[in-house]
Amino acid sequence: RPPLNHPDVRRALKLSVDRDAIANDLLKGSRRPWGNFAPSGYPGYQNPPGIRYDPPKAREYLARAGFPGGRGFPKISILINTSEDHRRIAEAIQAMWKRELGIPVEVFNQEWGSYLQATSALKYDVARRSWIGDYLDPNTFLSCYVTGDGNNRTGWGDPRYDRMLREAAKELDPARRFSILREAEILLLDEGPVIPIYHYSTNELVKPYVRGIYRTPLDIHPLTRVWIDHEWERATAPVAAGGTTSPAGAR
Repeated sequence: RPPLNHPDVRRALKLSVDRDAIANDLLKGSRRPWGNFAPSGYPGYQNPPGIRYDPPKAREYLARAGFPGGRGFPKISILINTSEDHRRIAEAIQAMWKRELGIPVEVFNQEWGSYLQATSALKYDVARRSWIGDYLDPNTFLSCYVTGDGNNRTGWGDPRYDRMLREAAKELDPARRFSILREAEILLLDEGPVIPIYHYSTNELVKPYVRGIYRTPLDIHPLTRVWIDHEWERATAPVAAGGTTSPAGAR
């Protein structure tokens, strides 16, 4: 709904979010700032250039949309579900949009059940959202924004994007398929129905005698491959087939 149905308004909003400040300062480096929608770590997939923090360009887009200096822009709200981190991030973005764009923004909190109902019914202006991949492929993220998909709780849809996702689903050549998905991600980032901020991360403490735990994009560690090395003080960890040894200790 207006004014967020205007792509230049969405471009202004995305370019005025300083994700480096959020991830490194607000969250103390516990997250990795990320300007793409599909995360890193998918073998063979090359992420396109991500969204960067560019306030001057953001102000240009806002003026082009008819709101120079934020004049005439209606108050919008950021919907979050109850969480201290969500509140702090929303308030940081609220301050960035006020400072860089001069627009009025409020933060609105709901408990989880009400939040889900509101986002499903599109009863919000901007809402925080997260996604965790179900399988090792960028499609698990990009398919969320196909028109009418149950996970697309934005009201946004684009026949060009839908067509690219359909073409990728039929493409048998892996390199060509990833190329199509990359073009789809470029379109998604340009249109701006979603503003990526950071990667999730995990912190794990692994005893030095526990073997068979290696870094994986999905953070899945089959226990059938984990074992206790009773000679760990006199031996070095074996190298996994096709990979490198994961160092023991916190990571």
